[in-house]
Amino acid sequence: MIFHPSGQLRRIVVGVIAGLIFSTGAGTALARRFSDAVQRDVKYIIGFYYGNGENILIREDGGELQLFYRLPGDRCFDASNMYSLRKHRFDSYSMYEAGPMSHFGEVSVKFERDNDGYGVSLRVGGHVYTRMFFAGEKEGELGMRLPPRGDWDDLRTAAKAASMPPALQRGAQEPLVNLASVKGLKLVNVYGGSDNLFGAPLYAVNKLYLNRSAAAALAKAQGEVAKKGYGLVVWDAYRPWSVSKLANMALPEKQKGMLENPDTEGSPHNTGNAVDVGLYELATGEAVQMISGFDEPSVRQYVRFPGGTAFQRSMRDWLREVMENAGFTGVEHEWWHFHYNKGTEFAHLNIPLESLK
Repeated sequence: MIFHPSGQLRRIVVGVIAGLIFSTGAGTALARRFSDAVQRDVKYIIGFYYGNGENILIREDGGELQLFYRLPGDRCFDASNMYSLRKHRFDSYSMYEAGPMSHFGEVSVKFERDNDGYGVSLRVGGHVYTRMFFAGEKEGELGMRLPPRGDWDDLRTAAKAASMPPALQRGAQEPLVNLASVKGLKLVNVYGGSDNLFGAPLYAVNKLYLNRSAAAALAKAQGEVAKKGYGLVVWDAYRPWSVSKLANMALPEKQKGMLENPDTEGSPHNTGNAVDVGLYELATGEAVQMISGFDEPSVRQYVRFPGGTAFQRSMRDWLREVMENAGFTGVEHEWWHFHYNKGTEFAHLNIPLESLK
């Protein structure tokens, strides 16, 4: 890898300043404005490009752009080649390292944008790559939505009438705690409304619960992020088994693998031990822009995904660190999902939210 001294120095300075702001908790709004400032002219071209049977990822790091060339089968870009880009003028860059798609010496890199300013294509030397936009990636757009269904009432009736397998009912149980009792949490029950993957409410009431031990651990995590000026946003927590059944029934056949099979394994959410969380700023109440949307079925959901901005990656990794220090275990394919007491057998529950206090 060849680094240009001026670019390397900028990365060091940006990293140190951002680290000081973050580690001292000196104003989360300031940290967000600083992050936005260093990426303002490049954030619309950060993303995923494809062509010629190849994939390219553009990300921001320390105020500069980096290009990842994705090798076949490398889902999380772990073995990908990374190139630092040197900016010459607006949307015109070059890279200086030989790789599988270039020759030795300088290789030109140029972006093309649409009328809204988003990068839509990328030329690397003589190769052209087209931008792949994920649902919700553009500002103001909705996230992914499944095909609308007209039989929701029938599905809800069938899910409520279904019987949970006896095997899932074995194990320990703890009382469920209303998360409204945990100070500092911001409760956004995504499935209590229509702004979700299904485009329809799965819950009859807008409440969120965890079992007693998991709720205590979440309170501990909330206390830690509050030291830095942040709070936890909770998108989903305890999920009655019938709601898992409803979600599975609502999924199109090709998407059934997105959720656990309620008739064989159930969901950890059914035990009251699993929670889906993000971050928000305590001072402003604004959500922190994370590396992907919640419930986004894309490569960006993986915890080792190296794209986005340095700030987004650091917040994702810090959230995982705090949650794991509080006793939760994360999963590789969803940066937002955490499971308390993983490995301990807990009974799957089917208590409707509306019957809980």
